[in-house]
Amino acid sequence: MYEQELSMEHKVGQEQSVEEEKRGRQQPPVSYGIYGAASAVYALFYAFCLFRNASGITYPFFVAGTLLYFFYCMKKCRVPGREPAGFEGKGDTGRLTAVFYTAGILLLGLTVCLTDDEKLLWMTKTGIFFLTVTLVLRGFYRTGSWTFTTYLRGIFRSLLEALQCLDTPFRDAVSYFKEKGGVFANRKAAYAVLGFVAACPLLLVVMALLLSADAVFLDLLRKLVQGWDISTPVSVCLMIFVAYLLSYSFVRGLSTYRMPVSGPKEKKGEPVAAITCTLLVALVYFVFCAVQIAALFLGKMRLPEGLTWAAYARQGFFQLLFVCLINLALVLFCLAVFRESRILKGILTAISLMTYIMIASSAFRMILYIQNYYLTFLRLFVLWALLVIAAVFVGVILAIYRKRFPLFGYCTAVVTICYLCLALMRPDYWVARYDLQHAQVSAQQEVGSRYSDYHYLYRLSLDAAPVLLQEEAAKAWGSSSAMERYCSKVRERTEDMGLRNFNVSRWTAKKSLEEAQIFVEEAAGQPGAAKPLS
Repeated sequence: MYEQELSMEHKVGQEQSVEEEKRGRQQPPVSYGIYGAASAVYALFYAFCLFRNASGITYPFFVAGTLLYFFYCMKKCRVPGREPAGFEGKGDTGRLTAVFYTAGILLLGLTVCLTDDEKLLWMTKTGIFFLTVTLVLRGFYRTGSWTFTTYLRGIFRSLLEALQCLDTPFRDAVSYFKEKGGVFANRKAAYAVLGFVAACPLLLVVMALLLSADAVFLDLLRKLVQGWDISTPVSVCLMIFVAYLLSYSFVRGLSTYRMPVSGPKEKKGEPVAAITCTLLVALVYFVFCAVQIAALFLGKMRLPEGLTWAAYARQGFFQLLFVCLINLALVLFCLAVFRESRILKGILTAISLMTYIMIASSAFRMILYIQNYYLTFLRLFVLWALLVIAAVFVGVILAIYRKRFPLFGYCTAVVTICYLCLALMRPDYWVARYDLQHAQVSAQQEVGSRYSDYHYLYRLSLDAAPVLLQEEAAKAWGSSSAMERYCSKVRERTEDMGLRNFNVSRWTAKKSLEEAQIFVEEAAGQPGAAKPLS
């Protein structure tokens, strides 16, 4: 009887959500004068901070401004049938979680202007994006009962809603000014403005096609605009327009769409099927882990003929990394789908514990490989990923025995903290330092393979400049033209650096190049060396 009433409430809640969503798509829950003005100010600020400046000193301010924009929209949001948006949780848990997310996003934004590494910049901005979306979801919806998969669906659905609301900035503006008795009170004037807005992107496409189709038309246009630099204002206006459109649509979608009311879901999967599958997998893992302990950790087993320990360590660490990820997905799937079973919990716990042996095996192989073949960003990143997976599995084991364990929040916290450590340590700096130190040791002791991959070093970011432009490094580079290329890259990336696009890593690289110029010239003056860098 209780389950029927719960099902009926769930159905009624879904019908109400659909009706409210339909009404919300016709009319925003907050006046366009509030959303529109806030989005316009945010778009202007966005363009000021990021126009041709993707990693300068203004990026942390852009991140802070983005959070202020969303917090303002959350405060103003009042959705029919829903309580005012806010961070819910037991006691101060909700507020503490919001503070953690906010601090993590701000710190990630700060690391952007501290590094020149494009790989780190891409990962950092991706992390900021997903953390911000998750934070905003916690503000607009009640997420206390959300599971790991519910959060993933919520993130995906919020982005989909933003795409579905791309037309709302124009429709809401027309409705708002029509009510205010402005220019849109006249239907013909409203349609004229809409036609002008629609013509702008169409004209860009048509003009591009016509200019490429006729040389005479292209020459005529060149003469008309000769001496005009229209690329900058056009790019700025386009950037402002896109930022306004996406920010307004995202907030509009969140404020009008209600996540379906979800009651406690009953797991319907038969645990016998999961037990059979996971037991077979666990048996294979048990044999594999026994081999790892005996052969790799204790050295009690002989390697196949012709296989050295360096070659043995070289193979397998990427495969083991993917197996660890498969184990994580397998455990989460079983926890989400199948009914509770003590046997299944025991097998999942065994798989999780054996994953630690695989993590140790992969890390041990990678360390042996680095000792023989030096360090790269990818090899360092693999070690970092293994550390993160090891920390995540602590939460996975707790989730096996505690139904309400906040696994998504735990995983988010672990990844955020570990990634902040990775970003702040600037991996390229330590890669260059490790490789050059071991290259000098191997050259002096004449043992092992001598380092020769200087072309990899010059491809490193400017984070490595304080190491690569030292006197010892200049002697190590010797006749290699790679150092000349690296110095040229430093000059190019620091040439137009001003106050708005100031970057700590590039500024440090510029100072290192100025101090190291004499060493570079001395190295270049050696017999057979590269030409002086003037």
